[in-house]
Amino acid sequence: MLFLHIFRLFCVFQDVLRNILDLNESVIQNEEFVCCVSGGKLFPGSVPLAHRYGGHQFGYWAGQLGDGRAHLLGEYTNRKGERWEVQLKGSGKTPYSRSGDGRAVIRSSVREFLCSEAMHFLGVPTSRALSLVVSEEPVWRDPFYNGSVIKERGAVVLRLAKSWFRIGSLEILTRTGELDVLRTLLDFVIKEHFKSIATNDPDKYVVFFSRVLNETAHLIAHWMSVGFAHGVCNTDNFSLLSITFDYGPFGFMESYDPNFVPNTSDDEGRYSIGAQANVGLFNLQKLLEALKPLLTSDQLSQSLQILREYPQIYHQRFHELFKAKLGFLGNEEKDSYVIAFLLKLMEDTGADFTMTFRQLSEVTLSRLQKGSFAPSLWALSDLSSSHKHFRDFVQLYLQRLLMIISDSDEERQHRMQG
Repeated sequence: MLFLHIFRLFCVFQDVLRNILDLNESVIQNEEFVCCVSGGKLFPGSVPLAHRYGGHQFGYWAGQLGDGRAHLLGEYTNRKGERWEVQLKGSGKTPYSRSGDGRAVIRSSVREFLCSEAMHFLGVPTSRALSLVVSEEPVWRDPFYNGSVIKERGAVVLRLAKSWFRIGSLEILTRTGELDVLRTLLDFVIKEHFKSIATNDPDKYVVFFSRVLNETAHLIAHWMSVGFAHGVCNTDNFSLLSITFDYGPFGFMESYDPNFVPNTSDDEGRYSIGAQANVGLFNLQKLLEALKPLLTSDQLSQSLQILREYPQIYHQRFHELFKAKLGFLGNEEKDSYVIAFLLKLMEDTGADFTMTFRQLSEVTLSRLQKGSFAPSLWALSDLSSSHKHFRDFVQLYLQRLLMIISDSDEERQHRMQG
């Protein structure tokens, strides 16, 4: 691990400090604590390790990868009985660093530090972040991949997750023929993290695949509902527990555009925000390929049928989330059409994704019907003036909302903002 000779604790999230690690905020004044979260000293009982995995990157098998700049410090069980795996990212070389230095720079570290916590409070399953340490030591990087190397400052993030196992954790073992290890690891993951699956169930791997598929579909639908594009949806970045992690060149969509790509190195737009659901299916196909050596022919057939159900599971969850964003209760035949209609208007006009839905949660139905918007409701005003079919949408939307018996503006607004 790296010892940062000149470093300072830049920021700590108190929610993680108190509610996950059971620590008082006074600990941040302790020099030993700062040394531990910087990689300069080990926590008591810690035996660091780096995780080996493989992965399909941009659709192609990339071989053995692994934690090139992250050290797993150990597992912590808090007073609520929750078990969290604690990891330092940017803490120096590992056996899987390849030609890299194992370091991280401020810009990428700040982005992961902030976004993982933002996603948590948006209700999206995610890894968490405790601390950000900044170093005075130079790190040399080519940020635009154009041959112009610049000096940047290093940083280390202490991050936590219930597990860091990913699809690539299983892929590498199948690819290298380590089937005994594959079975041992899979049994461990099921025992520790899928406790509702009976360990003696002969179909446990099929049930496991079904759970991962369902939760992956739900996670990506949740990403879409908040306008989040992961940016690097490789199999080595897809969690077996279906949480968001490995925040690289992610982005939140501003103007609604299914072709939004936050990753400047993704020239073909493979990981555009609108492609994420299909990429999820691709990654699940690779997971099933990794499981195949452990399945009987009948179990493989069952798993292939489960895989075919993915689009329906994804679309159902997508529509549930967007119905909630629009304030709908219950199910009506035209709900999907109303959602699609609004998204098409937004796509045609480049409407602000977040603010359009936010302002629909703020406007009264009478104001919406009149088309009279206060200056603060600029997103709705822009949409109204820039698309000739906005009034048609409003009529459909109002009809749908009026079907909710005894629903007031206040109740709907609270529901949409909750």
